[in-house]
Amino acid sequence: MKLKKCAAALLVSSCLLTGCSSSAKKVDSKYVVASLSKGNKTKNIFADDLYKDVLDSSSKNSTVFNAVLQNLIDKKFPVNEDMEEDADTIISQIKSYYKNQYGDNYKSTLNQQLKSAGYTNMKQYREKMIKQIQYANFLLDYIDDNFDDVFNDYYQQCSPKYVSLIKISVSDTSSLTDDENSKINEVKELINNTDKSFGDIAQDYSNDSTTSKKKGSIGIVDTKDTAGISDSYGENVFNAINSLSEGQVSDAIAGTDGYYFVKVTNTNKKALKKELKKTDIDSPLLAYDDYLQYVVYDSYKVTYKDKSIKKIVQEVVKNALDERKTKRGEA
Repeated sequence: MKLKKCAAALLVSSCLLTGCSSSAKKVDSKYVVASLSKGNKTKNIFADDLYKDVLDSSSKNSTVFNAVLQNLIDKKFPVNEDMEEDADTIISQIKSYYKNQYGDNYKSTLNQQLKSAGYTNMKQYREKMIKQIQYANFLLDYIDDNFDDVFNDYYQQCSPKYVSLIKISVSDTSSLTDDENSKINEVKELINNTDKSFGDIAQDYSNDSTTSKKKGSIGIVDTKDTAGISDSYGENVFNAINSLSEGQVSDAIAGTDGYYFVKVTNTNKKALKKELKKTDIDSPLLAYDDYLQYVVYDSYKVTYKDKSIKKIVQEVVKNALDERKTKRGEA
């Protein structure tokens, strides 16, 4: 979902600088660089639109592709009220989080964070959120139309599994207090030597507020870490999950702000497929493949009216898809 709106100006079309040939297609007095076709619908991409979106860049080819891609997304998935509301919800949640963390002076801290992330203000950040939501819809549309193929590829590439965990909060993972050590051992004893289920132990003992009410369930975890397990719980926890088979439980693992026990509860392909069929913006299917945008773009029939743009875009797409095959050992 990381699609940056092109910020580079390049000579998008030779006709912008040297004059257009008489054979160039015009619609409403604008020159058409390419036409997007899917089903019985056709949308034109105008040179004027591309030129406005493209500023100076040393990455000529990727800049051209990103500009064309963004224009296709803008036309196929134009900003609507739902996207605006989603962006406003994100902004509201961010502000609430910072206010809870930093009190009445949260605005200065939030502005500092925005600037460090490269944003001038919240308005600019909101615009980026809307672009990301558009991009997600671009991918979701393809996933919905090709769900079986995408899911099977995801299952093969990322080995997804359902996972649950128990967290025991500690003040310092490198130096446990007697009480902390005692609680870890108590949980370990319950896991290994009682009939009490892992879920029930999580509900009674886990200090992870986001999962304890769900009997420790953190949902689907995969080798791509689309769920952000490393960021949330620590790399040791993520690595432990990858090493476990269905039904196995880890020993206590030092992670973020505590010690963790993790269990792989299910790896059933049908169950995973059924859940992921309800695709939304948080679906791991959007994030598992770094090359998915090229796969999706390649699924559209694009008729180019400018040879230089066609050459650049097709070269970028081909190189990306070839690289995808090489990394997967398919080349």
